Amino acid sequence: MLPVEPRMTRDRTRALFYPTPSKKAVKKGYWPTIISERMAEAMWMSKSWQGDEFDRLAESFRTAESLPDMPSSALNLCEAIDGGSAGAGELERIILGDPAITAGVLRAANSALYGGGSRQTSTVKGAIMMLGQKAVRSVAVSVWVQSFIHKAKGSPRFSPKKFAEYSMFVGFLAKFLLSVATKTNGARSSWSPDELFAAGVLNKLGLGLLASIVPGLYDAAYDRAKASNTDLSEGFNLVTGRYISELSVAAAMGWKLPDLFIEALRGADDPLAAEKEQAALCCLRYADYLTCTNGFSLVDWPVEATIDEKIIQTVGLPETEVAQVLELVDRHTKEYIKAA
Repeated sequence: MLPVEPRMTRDRTRALFYPTPSKKAVKKGYWPTIISERMAEAMWMSKSWQGDEFDRLAESFRTAESLPDMPSSALNLCEAIDGGSAGAGELERIILGDPAITAGVLRAANSALYGGGSRQTSTVKGAIMMLGQKAVRSVAVSVWVQSFIHKAKGSPRFSPKKFAEYSMFVGFLAKFLLSVATKTNGARSSWSPDELFAAGVLNKLGLGLLASIVPGLYDAAYDRAKASNTDLSEGFNLVTGRYISELSVAAAMGWKLPDLFIEALRGADDPLAAEKEQAALCCLRYADYLTCTNGFSLVDWPVEATIDEKIIQTVGLPETEVAQVLELVDRHTKEYIKAA
């Protein structure tokens, strides 16, 4: 008969990976090796979250049980725009009912990346006319999510400021890439560049929620990512064997966000496998790749990552233009956040 492996308990994990085992571990004969206690916690956490625990967490996101309530103003705005019959007056009334969304819409309308700068507006109605309804919807969703993440408390390793900068950077870069791909490469998408901007802002929604709702799991993903010189998404995958996009999609469904955002979150990891909107999803994946590998990621260490060459062939920038584009997006991202 084969020997039965002892149950993987927190005590045994500490003994396996921490050089100073507890008395209980020594008594049971577990053999210590030299790895940090924090890594031991990460290993124990990975065993805990590979299976039913993760499925239960995702389900709690999907049913909105563990999520903060989305304000009625954001939901009403999405419903009014998706209904297709709302006029500027009705949208103005809904937007003015939420100070954060009002400020976000005005800021977007006056941003250079939204076509502002030379044209300025100080009214919500003027902002709606300048941006268009789809852009207003995208701005409203992204503003509210960023507002929640900024106020969230959880893991001390999570920086709301860095998360906002990263999210906006990916959003602006994805928007730029889709505009270029449409004009120069003949790429087609039913999504507007402004809608892809919002999808980019929501790109790592699951990580922001995780840091607040399950900080221990976020910390385990952080430590694994740091040990492997990868980004947090890959660290999460190494710990759980699952993708952070699964939680992002579940949260978007729980909040009943427009289908566009659910589709974008679901397809961003492997855009070439998507049945539709491959060009837009490739822009989103490429934007995230450039952001993470050029010093604009959520972490403080150099990130090593790869990307399918077919994605670069589809929407990639010439190597000689990458640095200039990243500098431009970085400047606009900082100006946009500073104006908040």
